[in-house]
Amino acid sequence: MDGAFAEYLLEHNVVSRHALERAQRAAEESREELGDVLTKLGLLSEPDLVKTYARVCDLPAISKANFPEEAVVPDQVEISFLKAARVLPISDEDETISVAVANPFDDFPKRAIEFATGKSVTYLVAPASEITYAFDERETEVLEGEEWIDQEGEIEDLSKLKDLASEAPVIRYVNRLLHRAVTQGASDIHIEPMDSNLKVRMRLDGMLEDVETPPNRFKSAIISRIKIIAGLDIAERRLPQDGRIRMAIQGRDVDFRVSTTPTSFGESVVMRVLNQHKMELDLVKLGFPEKERLQFQDAIEKPNGIILVTGPTGSGKTTTLYAALNLLNKPESKILTVEDPVEYMLEGINQVQVNAQIGLTFASALRSFLRQDPDIMMVGEIRDIETANIAVQASLTGHLILSTLHTNSAAGAVSRLLDMGVEDFLLSSTLNMVMAQRLVRKLCPACKEEKPDGSYEALGCGTCHGTGFKGRTMIIEVLPVSPEIESMIKARASETEIERAAINAGMRTLKAQAAELVRIGITSQNEVSRVLGEMELN
Repeated sequence: MDGAFAEYLLEHNVVSRHALERAQRAAEESREELGDVLTKLGLLSEPDLVKTYARVCDLPAISKANFPEEAVVPDQVEISFLKAARVLPISDEDETISVAVANPFDDFPKRAIEFATGKSVTYLVAPASEITYAFDERETEVLEGEEWIDQEGEIEDLSKLKDLASEAPVIRYVNRLLHRAVTQGASDIHIEPMDSNLKVRMRLDGMLEDVETPPNRFKSAIISRIKIIAGLDIAERRLPQDGRIRMAIQGRDVDFRVSTTPTSFGESVVMRVLNQHKMELDLVKLGFPEKERLQFQDAIEKPNGIILVTGPTGSGKTTTLYAALNLLNKPESKILTVEDPVEYMLEGINQVQVNAQIGLTFASALRSFLRQDPDIMMVGEIRDIETANIAVQASLTGHLILSTLHTNSAAGAVSRLLDMGVEDFLLSSTLNMVMAQRLVRKLCPACKEEKPDGSYEALGCGTCHGTGFKGRTMIIEVLPVSPEIESMIKARASETEIERAAINAGMRTLKAQAAELVRIGITSQNEVSRVLGEMELN
């Protein structure tokens, strides 16, 4: 039946033959379903995929609005099987069970349910994301009704705490939380003990959202469970700790970077989801416009000099640098990185993690790198004059240096380095390019609509979990260091003067990039104002 699906796509010009062949190769390599790969590659939206499935298979298409309010699961069928197969029972009549499926070509769930129940099964087609979301909602309902062991007050005895952290409800809660974060594409999980409750939130597309709250008296057990599987000391609650969890989710290993810190009402835990399989290391997929992409690639292909990516925490700077390293990672080049921390392992690249307790700082690591005969070095962040000076000296001796700075604009990086104490004549001769970037949420393609005034809005649907946004893209400004800019650095020109000269030379500012994304309906003005501050986008 997959063949009929592919033929339909070509006959109706849904995708080009080249794109289809690329998706088929990717599906074979990843062992994923062709429809899932088409949506991940952006070749087909999920609503269009559902419509296509329905037409090819001659089946009804439904959405979350048609799902039953209460779970309809036959006694003979395990929920875990249904969730893994992405099959949601819609109705269970005398002789027939109707189920919503994400992949109508997969006949195995139908045969398995028919064998288990003795009833016939009919398929309906629904978006995979809405089926998964429905199961998550049901799990929340089950969790809230969980028979937690009755325990009053805070647990101080370590042996009792370990026992409680090993109880089935606590284990199930933590496992569901981690699984849900990965399936929904969260970047972080925040667990924060308050006076009267345990606040649990996930960061989706840069925004924190509340998730289910377990009974408050079990906050110590839940936090201890996380610390145990992260390899941390559950007896130490006065000092911050860092650890790591590796868990198999959806058939793949996913790492979680765990950080704990003491607060007034217990330990706060933040878990960063390091899902390497979802990490995009392609400049086009990250959102680079063509002009800026070519400028960036031209800069990183130079044999020496410094390239800086600037922006606040969470603006995607590290991902951009990883994408650059991915392009530069060739057999003839030796690449070394020093990071705090190492978030993703890149094959063929030597990566070092900062450890201040033993004196392994950015500066000391960078100094030692020079004795390792590297061609390219990536420094997670230039934080001080020592690191900055070593980076400058390394670039003068024929090395390419990539790093980040916390400044609001590309021109601001020049002023920041000069203020640190870098000599103007050295900076002007080593700085190749500065790029400032931000991440903005994209309007959900499934529920996005154009308004009469030509602007766009998305009201929210099952695909975007009611937020109106799905995924993020970049807004960037690229400032190449031309001979004119080089002279201005030597003359210690102000940030405003350097920015004005760069704009006159063709630099598109963050504001200009944002205005274009709003105009074509990729994002909204409110979202841009949230990221860049209140401004009129003309």
